[in-house]
Amino acid sequence: MKYKKCLALAVALGLVLAVLAGCQPEGEEESVAVSSGPQVTLENTGEGASLTVAYQGLSDDYAGALEEIIEKYRADFPGTEIALAPCGSQEEMLGLLRAGKADLAQVEGDQVASWVDQGLLWDFYPYLQVWEEEPGLGVGIRQAAGLMGSGKAYVLPADLRQEVLFYRADWVDGYNEGQEDADRARIKTWGQLCEAREKLGDKGRLAMGAKGRLGTYFDGILWSRAGQGMMVHPSAAYFMKDAEEEDEITTLFQDEAGKDAATRFQIVMEDLALPGCEGWTVEEAVEAFKKGEAGFLLAESSYYGELAGALPEEALGVAGFPRTDNGLCIGGLDFWGWGIGEKSGQREVAVHFLTYLSNADNSTHMAKTVGTLPLHRDGLLMEPSLLEGDRAAEMDMLKQSTEYQYASRPTMYLEAMEVFPGEYEELLGDFLAGDLGKKELLSALDSFWMEAYDSQPNTWAPKPKKEDEE
Repeated sequence: MKYKKCLALAVALGLVLAVLAGCQPEGEEESVAVSSGPQVTLENTGEGASLTVAYQGLSDDYAGALEEIIEKYRADFPGTEIALAPCGSQEEMLGLLRAGKADLAQVEGDQVASWVDQGLLWDFYPYLQVWEEEPGLGVGIRQAAGLMGSGKAYVLPADLRQEVLFYRADWVDGYNEGQEDADRARIKTWGQLCEAREKLGDKGRLAMGAKGRLGTYFDGILWSRAGQGMMVHPSAAYFMKDAEEEDEITTLFQDEAGKDAATRFQIVMEDLALPGCEGWTVEEAVEAFKKGEAGFLLAESSYYGELAGALPEEALGVAGFPRTDNGLCIGGLDFWGWGIGEKSGQREVAVHFLTYLSNADNSTHMAKTVGTLPLHRDGLLMEPSLLEGDRAAEMDMLKQSTEYQYASRPTMYLEAMEVFPGEYEELLGDFLAGDLGKKELLSALDSFWMEAYDSQPNTWAPKPKKEDEE
């Protein structure tokens, strides 16, 4: 009986809360309570305010489109003045942030952790939680915003950079003509690409600019093989919960996913990729593809025009980045976006403008105008022409959000990340040269990150409460 009374009270309370939520006055700003502070409201009150937006190296087209959106914002909020501040160097932009003279600043994804550590960027996560359009952001955009871990947001991306698979459609289609379905060359997964290499011979080789990027390719195979469900958090994607001890942390390098990734990586680099690719720049890989030395190429979509102009008509095909054989592709995050200065005197107005700039209408307009990726899942429905441009393959990847996901190295471990990329490349190079076995490779990587974790545990999420603390 006591249980039934409690249940009845809980249902009644739920109904009351639902009714109260439905009675919120139309147009009133949403707010949410966060455990670390008071309620926040995402709004521009109309009081006088002045914002400075600092950037470096943006194209004239992007700056022009940004100015158009600023003018729209001024029309809606005439009390707010917004000035663009082009900077000649990153140091100049950092100086503005340090002096509190930049309210918003352009930031590269690989700079976020360092700028946060220097106290230059403001955590506006609570405001994202009350932004009504936040749930509609694409999976990559949301993951990039959460780069520093759960419950934190120091940047809102403006664009993602992703490699795609260029291929000689004339060669692949020529081979497939007249073949039985089971014998056709397919190119969606790494396994299929390796089979296509056998079917097409030397025409099935892969060109890739892997110089300084061996770790990037290994990460992608490792994370895709493991899946996000195994990761303790996608922003710290090397770590996983121990299968036997829930409170213990281990790494993917000691899981079967690590062993499978090392095997696949070795096959890709030794049997599929052109010899010497581990020392090539992407420009060298592009040239090899243009000369017909390979039938496949991994590169960013920005090379589309150059490649299409160099090959016979209708010879060029473009597909999404290869998945692992489980159908997943979990790539690293390469992006740039906008952060808000910690020393800004107008942080609330700045975050309101940032969400305005990044809303579905404006971000999709930017995608159409200057070629960025749409930030919202509905962007492709709002502007179907994006599916036909140079970045069409990336747009398809955005649509397939179950298959194409994102993760990142634990960039919040600043000391570790200062040395890890170089050590990672060296270890993988020794592995491919035969100077290091698979077991030794994975053990070294596991030891590196477990030492980093032991010195600075659980930086990616609040520690879960134990039952007796509830």
